[in-house]
Amino acid sequence: MTVLSDSQPVAVAAARLDALARQTLPKTVRLLTPKDYQTAFQQAEKFANRHWTLIVKANQQPLPRLGLAISKKQLARAVWRNRIKRIAREAFRQHKIDLCGYDIVVLGRKGTESVTSAQLHASFEHLIKKIKLSELNKLSVKEQA
Repeated sequence: MTVLSDSQPVAVAAARLDALARQTLPKTVRLLTPKDYQTAFQQAEKFANRHWTLIVKANQQPLPRLGLAISKKQLARAVWRNRIKRIAREAFRQHKIDLCGYDIVVLGRKGTESVTSAQLHASFEHLIKKIKLSELNKLSVKEQA
């Protein structure tokens, strides 16, 4: 079976849509290399609340990408760090479509080990809303200029 060169972009687009629709986090939606993280930290916006700090930078891709940087200094026990990562991945997975076009690095904060999972999830969703509002504000400023 031969593949036409014109159909290849269609296949790539279909794979990207599949990655958004899936209930998993494939490699295409994760920051994997140190270079990915460095790029995400350069000229990025910071969104924070009591439980999370999100470093957000627009990328040139149709998919959002997630990076986790939960340090031992912030959360001493591995159980706490793993729990925070699990909650962040789940919240990101549920809101992948809302975050298209962004690289997001999640930083853990001290004191989150004693907060309930529901509170952490709600807190993460609040930051996602702030990101979307920031995006809308930037678009309205560009339209006015």
